[in-house]
Amino acid sequence: MDRTELAWAAGFFDAEGWAGAVKNRRRCHPHAQINQADPCGTPEVLERFQAAVGVGRLGGPARQPGKLDLYRWVASSRADVTAVYTALRPWLGEVKREHFCLSLGIDDRPPERPTANESLAWAAGFFDGDGSTYLAKHRTQVGYRTAEIAVTQSARNAPPAVLKRFHGLMGVGHIHGPYGQGGVSAPVYRFKAYRLVDVQHAIQTMWPWLGSTKRVQAAMVIAAAASQRSLPRGNPAWGSHKTHCVNGHEYATGRVRPFRSRDGGTEKRPSSSCLTCLREHARRKRAEMKLGSSGEPPS
Repeated sequence: MDRTELAWAAGFFDAEGWAGAVKNRRRCHPHAQINQADPCGTPEVLERFQAAVGVGRLGGPARQPGKLDLYRWVASSRADVTAVYTALRPWLGEVKREHFCLSLGIDDRPPERPTANESLAWAAGFFDGDGSTYLAKHRTQVGYRTAEIAVTQSARNAPPAVLKRFHGLMGVGHIHGPYGQGGVSAPVYRFKAYRLVDVQHAIQTMWPWLGSTKRVQAAMVIAAAASQRSLPRGNPAWGSHKTHCVNGHEYATGRVRPFRSRDGGTEKRPSSSCLTCLREHARRKRAEMKLGSSGEPPS
């Protein structure tokens, strides 16, 4: 098996899988499982995971009213769980490695350093499990949609290590949180990237190993966002795009100059001053000084 495919499987298990000791007939035995919902039959990602690790069985669907059909991959023997742990250990996150070791009653060992491609394959598997690409409403432009990419994970005290690992591999976006969420025992943290170029970069980074479902989803979102008109950058009333100062003087007629300190220093600051405003301010100060010295208003 290609090591990048095993790295993808490790990322997918980090996102969606669990391992533990299950009690059955008065004894505990190791157990590993991944659940996935799909309305169209056994999910491709479960079949791909089973092919990568080479053990376990697929089951389902489990049906409940108002919910999607639920499918699962299961390894329920010590030999199979051990084989899965051995295959995925070089790329698994610390939490899932610990769960495997507790279920098997063995000591964990730090994994070797993965290659660049193996790390990106892990990220693709992680995204196949917990990631999504979608269109969001623009906060100011009615009817305009922006492309976003997100991965959500829960943790009690800090952003999960696997989420920070994913963020570092993407090189774009930010981790937000914690957020409270009804029905869960721990708050959630969320990696998100908002700009279209960042979404494109993240998807292209994972593309060679990304599953077909997330590929189709991302391609549709990026195409829809790119087909819209380009919005003007910045607010014309503010920043480097503004044409008038705060007092309404047009910059084309009122020349703008950089700030320079009065003590003769050469250090400048980024902001600019409107000369029309400076002249009016100087006139007011001279009038106040003249009034203060003569005691009469200027003629």
